[in-house]
Amino acid sequence: MKKKPVLVVIGAGSITFTPKLLRDMLHHPALGGSTMRLVDINEESLETMRKLGERLNELLDEPWKIEATTDRREALPGADYVIISVDVARVDTWRRDFELPVELGVRQVTGELGGPGGLFHSLRQIPLHVEIARDCARLCPQAVIMVESNPLNRICLAMRRYSGCGEILGLCHGVEIAQHQLGRVLALECEDIETTAVGVNHFTWIIDMRLKATGEDLYPPLREKLENYDPDFWPLSRKLFEVYGVFPSCGDEHIGEYLPYAWEFCGLEGPDFSGRAAGVEDAWKAYREIADGNVPLDGGEIGGGGFFEEQVGFLLAPRSWIDTLAFPIMNAVYTNDLKRMPAVNMINAGAIANLPADVFVEGPALADSSGVRLLSVGEMPKPLAAFCRRDIDVCETTVEAAVSSDRNLIIQTMLLDPVIDSVATAEKVCDAMIDANEEYLARYK
Repeated sequence: MKKKPVLVVIGAGSITFTPKLLRDMLHHPALGGSTMRLVDINEESLETMRKLGERLNELLDEPWKIEATTDRREALPGADYVIISVDVARVDTWRRDFELPVELGVRQVTGELGGPGGLFHSLRQIPLHVEIARDCARLCPQAVIMVESNPLNRICLAMRRYSGCGEILGLCHGVEIAQHQLGRVLALECEDIETTAVGVNHFTWIIDMRLKATGEDLYPPLREKLENYDPDFWPLSRKLFEVYGVFPSCGDEHIGEYLPYAWEFCGLEGPDFSGRAAGVEDAWKAYREIADGNVPLDGGEIGGGGFFEEQVGFLLAPRSWIDTLAFPIMNAVYTNDLKRMPAVNMINAGAIANLPADVFVEGPALADSSGVRLLSVGEMPKPLAAFCRRDIDVCETTVEAAVSSDRNLIIQTMLLDPVIDSVATAEKVCDAMIDANEEYLARYK
């Protein structure tokens, strides 16, 4: 009998990621009997997710073996897959990453992936991920590492260049989110659409979009329907579609991180940090009750009304685009059922002909028992490739800054970023952000 895989999940205390991962156990019965080792430094969150996994296990004919530990080095030996979904003090730092540069005159729209906010997010994230990857190289060199953390392409590149670990896949739902949203415009389900979206993570472009059943080109009806569609729907992406004839994926809040004029369409209000915090708090309340067995998963009457019904409905819903990308890959490798993945981040190696070969790019991929491989798409349209090459340059210098203690590399990176238009502003933002992040970035002082 074929050996069932061992999956290690680092950052398993995540309320936004781990419930989706656990529900995937229900949708891939061929992987039943596999081992999942949950790892997180927050013992309370970790235990909640372990118990939630065991509750979902009750619904399986062949349950998973679920383990939990706060020590990743204890979990890694023997791993076939390692999923990493971690962030350094994200709740405490994101608002500052956005607001402080804006206060100093930088017109960034989100502050998570691009602009000064994305740079300092990277400076906190990259050292931790390289450290984890080095542990993987030492303790499970055969494992495939699946990165779900942001800023994804910068983390993946740093891990590859500075850890010696094995295969790295970056996984992101951005392309599927675009399929879902454009499907609503077209009155189609996400699963009805097949896209070919290429570029770099969160800066991808849908160069082809078709109806799966017939192969019909969906761009003509999309153009027609967008003419009278809600004007508040992704105005930046629609303008780029109008100019370049290709729709970007990931939504305005992400694509706008890499464009100096995004603020004209997205404003400078930034994310709804308070609303996000309240949503996280509500989700934890619900999942703790479910994990503790206080909410039935067998169709019985659910107390607490819609609050708990929504979370239980999410856990037990039929498989959809919102599920994680890791399980379909593991299932395809284990069963040898060929699976087309809408987007995987891997080393380019010529898949996109007019982007550098030795960096991570995002594109459609195939998975089966031979592994995962990017589909070759030839050249991107030249203006879009130019956008991506600029971001790749910022990515490269960000990685070098993150593995150093050199403030000047931070300045170099900021002056490459398209949202920076002043040397004086770059220096002020750099010093202010280093001071604000002293707990994590004292090495740059």
